[in-house]
Amino acid sequence: MSDISSIQRRAWLRAAGAGVAALALPTLSLAQDNGPIRIGILAPLSGGGGAYGAGMANAARKAADYINSQAGGLLGGRKIEILVEDDESNPTAGVAAARKLLDVSKVSAIVGVWSSAVAMAVKPLTIERGVPLFVTGSGDEVTQGDNKGLVWRFQARGSDWGAVFARAAAKDGARKASLLVLQTPFTLSMVDPFVNTFKKSGGQILDVVYYNPNQPSYRADVEKVFARKPDAVFIPSYLPDLSAISREVYRSGFSDTRLYANSSAADAEGAFIKNVGKQVAEGIHHIQSIPPASSTAYKTFTREAGIPPGTLAIFPSNVWDEISVLALAIERAGSADPKVFAKSILPVVNGPGKAVENPVDGLKAIRAKQAIAYSGAGSQFQFTPTGDQLNREYGHFVIRDGANQLVDVLK
Repeated sequence: MSDISSIQRRAWLRAAGAGVAALALPTLSLAQDNGPIRIGILAPLSGGGGAYGAGMANAARKAADYINSQAGGLLGGRKIEILVEDDESNPTAGVAAARKLLDVSKVSAIVGVWSSAVAMAVKPLTIERGVPLFVTGSGDEVTQGDNKGLVWRFQARGSDWGAVFARAAAKDGARKASLLVLQTPFTLSMVDPFVNTFKKSGGQILDVVYYNPNQPSYRADVEKVFARKPDAVFIPSYLPDLSAISREVYRSGFSDTRLYANSSAADAEGAFIKNVGKQVAEGIHHIQSIPPASSTAYKTFTREAGIPPGTLAIFPSNVWDEISVLALAIERAGSADPKVFAKSILPVVNGPGKAVENPVDGLKAIRAKQAIAYSGAGSQFQFTPTGDQLNREYGHFVIRDGANQLVDVLK
């Protein structure tokens, strides 16, 4: 082949390539404007929150299916697409999974995020990219600082939770209490509120002992705390360590002291009782922010998500609300651009406007140019400007004969 023909051939290829690119650009633009709206969920499919991840991912998918089928999607027909990644209940794994969702999948928001430590690790990434982050973790630090209106909590704040535990213990007659605390952002945020509230009730704090995750033994910690015979011991924890501690308490014969734990450890969709057995679990108290089970919002969620009757699906109902609020904010803003619709998150929850307990009804109202105030399946909440929820209720449970019994509802 001559030099001239080679030059001509390369010129033809460049021209042809440019033509193909020119033809492809409108198609790419159309796909971006009219394709699915991608929402990522960081779910704890393994690790300390592994008992909850599958239910959370299912709730996200079912909420998207419900909105896609019953409301025709968003923005004139764009479908919601859910992409699930396992954060392994671990900050390092969570960051890697979040990067994949943000940089590869190009999601418009990230939801779920059960672990407060994962939320803290992921938050700088989402803020940098201007993408909303909806979390179910309770650690106070998650919503602190300048979050640029992008970080919203769909669970009770840890400091609020700690005070509720103290009131429950005092109401049950405890006058001397100790704390055995896992060192994570979520659990640490409960310590001072518990101590302060219990003291105000006239109670005495004997000990506050901290332990690390995945210790080979908890015997020394248990003996130090329980040997002083407190009336109650509050154990903010995760499922694996609470299981080990409860076995140690049982073996050591400290059955006269009441144990209080967060339900995310002492229930874990039945995993705790399965882990330790009925005898070890007997009489353990646990508290959790609970959904409004009698509300239309919760009944719609359980029907669409396939939740058995009489079940309090705590974290899945929070995720249902996360997808619902995102959908309503996107529709209200008329845009799936996170920098645009993030400004509509607060108005679609706090109103003022028509109260709605169903995302489909809310979308219909928005399309009719009506203002709305969404009331959720996980909680009939409002938001503070900093992203925390108000008006949550707490269920106080005790384990009897291998089953959780609701004994009180606390504000």
